[in-house]
Amino acid sequence: MLEGWEQRSTKMLDAPPIQMDFNANWATGTISLPLSSESGPKCISSMGWLSTSILHDLRNPLGTVFAGAEMLMQLDPASPQGKRLAANIYRAASRMRELLSDLAGASCGNKSTSEICKIRDVIAAASEAALLAAESQGVQILLDVPDGLEISVERSRIERVFFNLIANALEAMPHGGQIRIGARKSENYVLIEVEDTGPGIPRAIRDRLFEPFVTAGKDHGLGLGLALSRQTVLDHGGDMWAEHARGARFVISLPLCRD
Repeated sequence: MLEGWEQRSTKMLDAPPIQMDFNANWATGTISLPLSSESGPKCISSMGWLSTSILHDLRNPLGTVFAGAEMLMQLDPASPQGKRLAANIYRAASRMRELLSDLAGASCGNKSTSEICKIRDVIAAASEAALLAAESQGVQILLDVPDGLEISVERSRIERVFFNLIANALEAMPHGGQIRIGARKSENYVLIEVEDTGPGIPRAIRDRLFEPFVTAGKDHGLGLGLALSRQTVLDHGGDMWAEHARGARFVISLPLCRD
């Protein structure tokens, strides 16, 4: 599946890194994102999204959800299904809390701390977070990732990259299918391939896939997921690209820890 990646030559690979300048404008309470699209600034100004006030105000209700899920997990007796649902709520609230923390840190110019992780554990955590939605749609998530490959990353950010790819695949397969995630070592890098059995990437957006606000056929979302995901991978010294396949196939390269 991953063979021939060294010779890849697509317009997507040649695309420059997305310049995500998270600069807080404290006068207006917004965090600006420079965009390559002319319509981008207009969308940002109309939504006022990622404002510092939203970051602040979301913490309280999120804290309530987090604490409530934690209490539900400790209740006894409780049905296995109830405990599982509570665990999913707890993990989702935890991811949201990490995201808010990352966004608040980014607005102040702070960087998260890297840690050494097994890539298998990172992918497994992202897959587990999407498991309930996958099962409800009849989608299988199949992992073929060796256990010994270690990377130095900001774990929460890289987990979100894989979660975003899985979530995109689920949205493309509402009536069932498979998501296959494989990995292998290639010199000093690990190559991870995420492939689904959905309809594939629309031809109209293939050359602009990693640009902000590019989306097609989605009921929800702003078209920022892939742009942010690729930027995250680039920030870690790797890269991310799409390859031709029956469904959608994305490949991520990340530098391995040196022995």
